[in-house]
Amino acid sequence: MMKQITLFTFAFLLAQNPFAGDIQYDIRVDGITCPFCVATSERALKKIDGVHEVGSNLESGTIFVCADESVTFTDDQLQRLFLDKGFTFRSFKEKAQCTINNHKHDDSELENIPEDHTQHAHSTS
Repeated sequence: MMKQITLFTFAFLLAQNPFAGDIQYDIRVDGITCPFCVATSERALKKIDGVHEVGSNLESGTIFVCADESVTFTDDQLQRLFLDKGFTFRSFKEKAQCTINNHKHDDSELENIPEDHTQHAHSTS
């Protein structure tokens, strides 16, 4: 009976987080200051095979990536990716579990934002 309860509890916990075996990367980037910045960066990261979810926090300049264990980011790879988008990669931390739910965006909010960030000019009020 105890074995059945343990198995049920384990199955329940896995069902609560469908990406339980995934890795989260918290990526610090300079220049991510607006929805245009977020959209272009998130789109680029979502194109990588194995990436499931992407979110961000504009205040901290952090992009959160939930990916399967086959995805391994490197400093050089992230420097190129963000430089191509007009931003400066600073660092990343790896976490054993994805917890980005509070940082995800509704994709419909970003759909009207152009693919090319250079089409967007930051306003200086």
